Amino acid sequence: MTDTVVIAEPAVQNVGYRFSWGLAIGGGVIATAVTFFLLTLGSGFGLLLVSPVHGGVSAPTFFTGGAIYFFVAQAFGFAVGGHFAGRLLGPLIETQMQEDIRAGAHALVAWAVAVLATLTVVAFAGLTVASTGAKTAALYGSTTSQTNVVGPTAYLVDKLYRPASGGASVDAVAPRAEAARILQAGIANGGKLATDDHARLVGLVSREAGVSHDAAEQRVDAMQSDISAKTRRAAETARKIASYTSLWIAFSLLFGAIVAMGAAVSARIEDDRQAPTAVRAGF
Repeated sequence: MTDTVVIAEPAVQNVGYRFSWGLAIGGGVIATAVTFFLLTLGSGFGLLLVSPVHGGVSAPTFFTGGAIYFFVAQAFGFAVGGHFAGRLLGPLIETQMQEDIRAGAHALVAWAVAVLATLTVVAFAGLTVASTGAKTAALYGSTTSQTNVVGPTAYLVDKLYRPASGGASVDAVAPRAEAARILQAGIANGGKLATDDHARLVGLVSREAGVSHDAAEQRVDAMQSDISAKTRRAAETARKIASYTSLWIAFSLLFGAIVAMGAAVSARIEDDRQAPTAVRAGF
């Protein structure tokens, strides 16, 4: 009679929910890189469809297509990052539920890393653009002095100082520059001129354009009403655009998180399915 001795290996303690920050951060970096690459590629092809000379797709179509492409690109990037984190986790002695939770947690952290990295890049780019714009404005303001009225208020000033029928054309530099500054202050205040600014502007228009006080006041009031209406329309349009953009980005990020976790869980399932085959091949 032959006795068979079975030597059991030491039991591996079930540590469960092991977390690897390296994999999570690596998945986030990969997701950010893939998304950035796809967005850059899409921007290049998208700009080929728009030509200021030969025309092309309309602006609504272009922005709608761009929004859909952004949605798909970031979802694909998060899927790649989540799959990377889930596939390289490695097996543990744990239940299927524990493994799915562990994979999903890694994918969620990878998603958060990608979002924070994107926000950092956007914030840095915004600060750079703002700094460059401020320097350009300071340089432009220091070199132009008050010889001409330029900018969005130039036409408004010309319209205010338009001489009466048969009157001679005037080209007073200082009054026009002052009127431009008054109008800019009014635009910044929502299109409403302060009482003293209104009186000053009426006096300038009446004196420099050669019209009566009542006619100058009518011009200023008409201009103020037009500016107020345009300011309200611009503010409403900006509000709608900001609202739609925020909702779209929030929905796309939420969808990206779901895609990342789903990719990580599916990667673990694929890894578990291929593990027995690898063990048999080793024998």
